[in-house]
Amino acid sequence: MSGEPLPWHDGLWRQLQQRQAAGRLPHALLLTGPAGLGKGVFARRLAQGLLCESPDAQGNACSHCRACHLFQAGSHPDYTVICPEEEHKGIENNSPKKKSSVIKIDQIRDFCIFLGYTSQYGGYKIVLLEPADRLHINAANSLLKTLEEPPVNSLLLLVTAQPARLPATVRSRCQVIRFKPPSPKVAVPWLASRLSGKLEPAALLNVASGAPLAALAYASEARWHRRQELMGSYEQVIVGQIDPIQAAETWVQGDLAENLRWLISWHIDLIRLKMSPDSTHLNNPDLRPVLRDWMAQQSPLRLFERLDAAIHLHALCMLTQTNTQLLLEVFFSGSPANDESNIFVNKRIQG
Repeated sequence: MSGEPLPWHDGLWRQLQQRQAAGRLPHALLLTGPAGLGKGVFARRLAQGLLCESPDAQGNACSHCRACHLFQAGSHPDYTVICPEEEHKGIENNSPKKKSSVIKIDQIRDFCIFLGYTSQYGGYKIVLLEPADRLHINAANSLLKTLEEPPVNSLLLLVTAQPARLPATVRSRCQVIRFKPPSPKVAVPWLASRLSGKLEPAALLNVASGAPLAALAYASEARWHRRQELMGSYEQVIVGQIDPIQAAETWVQGDLAENLRWLISWHIDLIRLKMSPDSTHLNNPDLRPVLRDWMAQQSPLRLFERLDAAIHLHALCMLTQTNTQLLLEVFFSGSPANDESNIFVNKRIQG
């Protein structure tokens, strides 16, 4: 899906193309918005279009010229991608060296050198940082000089779903492009055209908080199986069948950010059901019977406290230097089966 035009991007795409045509394209763009909206897809589409030798009238790459072939092969000399080592496909999985979860200062220094070279194709030099919120503080400080004094015809594309984690000094030197979930009129037909079987696109979009690419990812059997596994684990914690340490070991596996988004969405639905038992506005309508059982065991105040704790847990676990296993254990210690520790746990999660 790299560089594919997505219908909910049309408005933002036209705005940038108008600025490009007027010679007012910023030297640094910060693409922000919830996960699953295709910010990285948009960034790669923009980069390829700018590097293409024969773009169309809308700024889309031709996909046939030499520059496009190099871009698609990941070897265009005027384009580079910066990401944490653990996410870089070029790193060998069996390497004995622990892969970094952050973008390090050496990577920023290397791309600054890259930008200093003359463009081999006589156009833009483009750098994509994704996810930009994983910049180490020293790397972010090193980036500032380039943001303040960008080389001619250079473009930095910073992609993140968590812009608040970037230093304000970095954010203030970028032009912010905000992505929002599309309307169902746009998202449902797009998603329906890519689904097979009996999956309902509207229900998937509800689960994904309106993010089409996240909804498409949830459609995979493995993702739904993982969701069921997490739901079962949390239910066992609630009724006291497993201890917090066992639950944390299950939840820390896989995509932690996604796991915690599930957790938050369940707690939002619990509150909605507590306020209105027949509510039709659930993120997880398929889980209504289970959520009703969970809801019955907790007071409204408790549900709000647990949602607040889940949100804080997500924020803390997304930090790069945290013991996520311990944080999860603390959170699960505050389940209804451990009532005596709830006040302490909620305060500890919230810092």
